[in-house]
Amino acid sequence: MTTIGLLVCDTFTDDLRAKYKCDYEDLFIDALLDVDKDLSFVAYHVYRGILPSSVQECDGWLITGSKAGVYEQLPWMQTLEAFLKEAYEADAPIIGVCFGHQILAHSLGGKVEKSEKGWGLGLQSYELLEPIAGLEGVMDLYAIHQDQVVTLPDEARVFAKTDHCPNAGLRYKKRAVSFQPHPEFSREMETDLIMRNKGGIISTVQADQALESLEVKPAQGREIMSFMVDFIRG
Repeated sequence: MTTIGLLVCDTFTDDLRAKYKCDYEDLFIDALLDVDKDLSFVAYHVYRGILPSSVQECDGWLITGSKAGVYEQLPWMQTLEAFLKEAYEADAPIIGVCFGHQILAHSLGGKVEKSEKGWGLGLQSYELLEPIAGLEGVMDLYAIHQDQVVTLPDEARVFAKTDHCPNAGLRYKKRAVSFQPHPEFSREMETDLIMRNKGGIISTVQADQALESLEVKPAQGREIMSFMVDFIRG
């Protein structure tokens, strides 16, 4: 059985946990088990300072999203970055999503900033510069972010982009890959997060446009989850 170590970088608010009866890690566990039951998981709450004792402790690593910004450089982020560097050099499989995408890039020499272009929201169609997960041309996934990788690490190349987010998908020379969007999100979760911030940190106009995008076509999260399993297994 393949064991995936989930490097959990945040927790949901109390009301979200109550509604969905889950937290950051559970979204990944449920989505990954939906494509392959022969998996086990260990969740490490790295935002609380809890990290694996060894980069070999699991068969591969998945870094979750977070409301925090990489540029805050909180103590737990610095510890996580040191772990990611070690895991990368050890050729351990690593997958990053949203904040995980950003902190992996930062740990390997990239730069992350709050984008001058504002929010990336709703269903985004990412141009694929190379095929992934059996997809060619376009990858449709949900997004909700302001921060972006603005300078690539030397080890990385772009495989997915939009005009708003030109470094949305990164592959690395060793066994690492990352995604700015959220393959683990359901349409309901994306809707909820937009609605909870509508009229606050997200303008009403931006929120309404993002909600309209959810009506156009389904996201391809399941295809990416299947890819993730294959990637961890090599």
